[in-house]
Amino acid sequence: MTQTMPAVVREAIERVPGKVSLVARDLERGWEISDRAEIPVTAASVIKLLILAEAFRQFEAGEAHPDELVRVEPESWVGGSGVLRWLRPGLPLTLRDLAVLMVIVSDNTASNLLIDRLSFERINGLARRLGLKQTVLARKFLGRAAQGDEPENLVCARDLAELLSALELGHIVPEGPLLQDLRQILKAQQFRDVIPGRLPAEAVIGNKTGSLPGHVHDAAIIWAPAGRLVIVLLSQSLVDQELGRRALCDLALACYRAWVDQVGSAERKGGR
Repeated sequence: MTQTMPAVVREAIERVPGKVSLVARDLERGWEISDRAEIPVTAASVIKLLILAEAFRQFEAGEAHPDELVRVEPESWVGGSGVLRWLRPGLPLTLRDLAVLMVIVSDNTASNLLIDRLSFERINGLARRLGLKQTVLARKFLGRAAQGDEPENLVCARDLAELLSALELGHIVPEGPLLQDLRQILKAQQFRDVIPGRLPAEAVIGNKTGSLPGHVHDAAIIWAPAGRLVIVLLSQSLVDQELGRRALCDLALACYRAWVDQVGSAERKGGR
């Protein structure tokens, strides 16, 4: 059940120099706060979470194997984030290797090779089955936003919260070694300056970021003493990218503190 927006969170939203969409959701209880959660935005790299989910779904179903090899040839190299274009031509990597690179350093070449193997149809099919109404993977990653008549990848905060909730609760990949591996990949994320940036050491965080000019996104599963929390922060029309990043970091902390306060209050009243 969506709660009244805590004042501390509302104030943090107002300090972001742009438009923000957010969902913060407790996975054990009915606590949730949200704002502009259904508004679609340019996805940037945060949509790679959907590719990751479909890869592990196919691993579980036997439709693909984590150890299947793909050779990374120069014709597949693209710009933007990642490291593969700087490595030797023909490097053989497994599908799991590609998934790791796609998440922890947001490698665009690795992401595109996974799209080739998994298919747009299967990836978007997972989004439809999960009821993600505003999410679509419409093109490969080129290290920039769509131009001219190019289609654009889209997400909304509600959809990403549903996706991360479904992953963590075992609705896409059942509890077991594959799901544990997926969690470890998220926890190995190298870009930690938005949602994880100011959270306390007690919080174990698995996240995926995305950014383009005017956009800074992050989506995370948080394992903490109070329970499990999903936070999704999407921003657009930022007038200052770095100021926006820092403001979102503060907003994540405000959401976390509001959650801990509400959960603690409910438990003291016997509401858990």
